[in-house]
Amino acid sequence: MTASQDPPTATAGKRISLLDPLAVRRWCAELQCTELELRAAVYAVGSAPDEVRNYFDRGRKTPAAIRG
Repeated sequence: MTASQDPPTATAGKRISLLDPLAVRRWCAELQCTELELRAAVYAVGSAPDEVRNYFDRGRKTPAAIRG
């Protein structure tokens, strides 16, 4: 296969599409989230992959006050 014939990956697109079930599954696997979490993230910050990653990174960090 040439580069133009390679199968698409979750990161191939410039935006996260919630309309394509296969793409949603790939993004969920890549970001280690559920479909509902992915949809909430895209709703909150938009469909740019970097923004969605940052959204999850912020939510997965435990604040120092909680860690004790």
